[in-house]
Amino acid sequence: MTPRRGRRLIALLLFVASLEAVCRAHLVRPTDLVPPSVMVRAMATALVEPATLYDLWQTVRSVSASVAIAALVGVAAGILLHALPRLRGACEPFIASYYALPLFALYPLLVVVLGVGTLPIVFTGTLYAAMSVLIGTLSGLDHVPRVFRKVAKVHRLGALKALAGIYIPSCSAEILGGITLAVSYAFVAVIASEFLLAPSGIGHEIAEAYTSFRIERMYGLMLALVILTMVVNAVLRQVRVRIGVPAA
Repeated sequence: MTPRRGRRLIALLLFVASLEAVCRAHLVRPTDLVPPSVMVRAMATALVEPATLYDLWQTVRSVSASVAIAALVGVAAGILLHALPRLRGACEPFIASYYALPLFALYPLLVVVLGVGTLPIVFTGTLYAAMSVLIGTLSGLDHVPRVFRKVAKVHRLGALKALAGIYIPSCSAEILGGITLAVSYAFVAVIASEFLLAPSGIGHEIAEAYTSFRIERMYGLMLALVILTMVVNAVLRQVRVRIGVPAA
């Protein structure tokens, strides 16, 4: 373990211990916050229930679909904008302000068009996730070394062959960085969508626990979601390390 990771672990343990002490001393109401030990127990109880596991699988499936579609759309759009500088210049103000737009306000319209279920959730997740992949692709293509472009010309590679064989592999780190951010954005969008009208999903379970005042269960499910997100991000970080990008 590196010194930085050691310090992070110590800080996390101190935070958890402090939170446990504050809750046990009744400095906060149990309807507002429960001790971390209670969260862990509630999480363990929830994760042995088949219904909860099914809801968790529904959420993971929606997030996976959103990220996969966002990766394809984001890479394709990034390549297109990089190849058309005028179009890129026209779109740059929109790209810069994309996450300031109230995209979630479109969810009721998506429900009307696509119906209640998985489709509007996946579409919302894709909307939130695609832009980070597009930005990562543009950044990577902007920083392709000149020598790679010369190699493509020397070997007289066509545009598609140069992209597939040289340019995309050379900026794979930036693209993967965008996909890593896309996972976080997709989780946020999918969980928020499931809060509203979804008939299933871990977000639906959390909302149901909140409205029925099962606070321990709510925090247990939230803890499970946090751990899942951390594991996914850790796996993606290791993949980036393997392709030559040091983890932060």
